[in-house]
Amino acid sequence: MAGICESDTRQILDLSQLARGTMPFRYLGIPLAAEKLKVVYYEELVGKIRTYVDGWSANTLSYAGRTELVRSVLQGVECFWLSILPIPAVVRSKIISICRSFLWGSVNPSVAWSTLCLPKSEGGLGLRDFQSWNHALLAKTLWNIQGNKDTLWYKWIHQVYLRGRNIWDWELRRDDSPLFKNLHSIRDIIVQKCGSQERAAQLLASWNANHRVKGPNNPYNFFRPHQPEVPWSNVIWSSCIMPKHSFHLWLCKQSRIRTRDRIRWMDVDKLCVFCGTKPETCQHLYFECAFTRAVWTGIRGWIGIDRQMTTFSSAIKWLKKEAKGTSWHSRGQKIAFATTVYQLWNARNRLIFEGEVSHIDLVIHKIKTHVYKVMFSLYPDVLVHFEKLAMGEN
Repeated sequence: MAGICESDTRQILDLSQLARGTMPFRYLGIPLAAEKLKVVYYEELVGKIRTYVDGWSANTLSYAGRTELVRSVLQGVECFWLSILPIPAVVRSKIISICRSFLWGSVNPSVAWSTLCLPKSEGGLGLRDFQSWNHALLAKTLWNIQGNKDTLWYKWIHQVYLRGRNIWDWELRRDDSPLFKNLHSIRDIIVQKCGSQERAAQLLASWNANHRVKGPNNPYNFFRPHQPEVPWSNVIWSSCIMPKHSFHLWLCKQSRIRTRDRIRWMDVDKLCVFCGTKPETCQHLYFECAFTRAVWTGIRGWIGIDRQMTTFSSAIKWLKKEAKGTSWHSRGQKIAFATTVYQLWNARNRLIFEGEVSHIDLVIHKIKTHVYKVMFSLYPDVLVHFEKLAMGEN
């Protein structure tokens, strides 16, 4: 109440029956202040996310399950805050650290966070890039400033900040609020990417006309980082493959599984656990070891894959070409490939951590059993045909 004497202040409080408060204060759970909020005022947001994530035990969830939980946090819990306030970099880092540690169950992530935030078609997991999501949600405020001319809020904004100008001609002043300085930055990003103020205004109007728009023209997609599309995403993330199998296959394709050659912070035996003759790399474990080659031989003949499995790139390329479409046989081949990769990793882990020796025939049996169950759930009418395929009949 700057400029108002103390007696007038008391009179206003008496008439309004309001309590006298101080800033910052909370409105609808969001801290409001006349100056830039300190990091400490974002602790409630960080605390909510930490509580939400800590409520689940990472040990009880697969990587795919943890990914979905992280996705729900980044797209749900903090959405209200991101649509109102620009989130400082240090707060973003705290939230990302919480989610990253939960996802990997370790302070040593297997894949960079920036990669996880790419769409699956570009090699990522489709998580939200925090800063881009913040920009996309705040962009609606720019439209409200431009379009809601009859509201009291709009009139106040123009009186205090714009002073008769539109948002495209508005220049910052030193005493503008932190929020408006951030909105000014977002405005400039839109103009720069669009090439002109006219195109930027049209884009902003299209977002407002359909705030649920999906695809390449949605606000988040406009702000997020982009990478070239990868040719293998539709094979790895095929709808017929179990999510946890897809996730593991995604890690393998990028050679990011925690094989012994990548464990540098511990003094461990680097030799392959199955053959004990060469260092355990992703390539050796899946395609060069005598044990895994024998498993692949049994599965390839059973499911009708006539190509030798020598690398993930060549195998996925073959599946993309020969197992395309949604026929029951094409799906069976993709399911069998992903299941084999997953079961070989399970056999390796059981041997290391539990001392359980898995025989080749047992691993093949587990793979066939899983594929059979999935195929039966998808195609119960062709069960008889699949049984004949399993028995090597035409």
